[in-house]
Amino acid sequence: MNDAQKKESMIQAIKEAVMVEVKGQQLYNHAAKETTDPAARAMFQMLAKDEDEHVRILMTQYKALMDEGQMDLAAVDPAELDHGSHSIVDDEFKRSIKRGNFEMAVIGIGCDLEKKAIAYYKEQAAKALTPELETLFTWLYKWEGGHLEQLIELEKIYQDAYWADQGFAPM
Repeated sequence: MNDAQKKESMIQAIKEAVMVEVKGQQLYNHAAKETTDPAARAMFQMLAKDEDEHVRILMTQYKALMDEGQMDLAAVDPAELDHGSHSIVDDEFKRSIKRGNFEMAVIGIGCDLEKKAIAYYKEQAAKALTPELETLFTWLYKWEGGHLEQLIELEKIYQDAYWADQGFAPM
């Protein structure tokens, strides 16, 4: 693979990653606007903010590749980022949750999107053409893994509440 092909391959991987992030960003922004549950709104807003950050970082790398022919991770230190480990799902959050089918649906779709993102980023990290690209995609799949953990926890909370409302408690 020559340098031009290598650059084009890296650009394509980043463009596809941006699309992965935009889908999540749009889902979580829409859910934050539509939900009537303040606790769910806070969670969706946090997820949308993280996806916004991912898009920003990816676009910065895209621009660096286009302008300079190489990535520049100097402004992004993945080791310093929390990879989505922060959580607002605490006891107070659990008590404040309202039971909504809309929120359950969004959470389920979000889980699917996060799983697809993780798979894509792991695949891209494994076949990365540069150490920088591998670092970027490894960082992204770890962060998305944090999102997935939060969504799975939230999904369980909503499902338990749903079943309790249907008279199937205790579960």
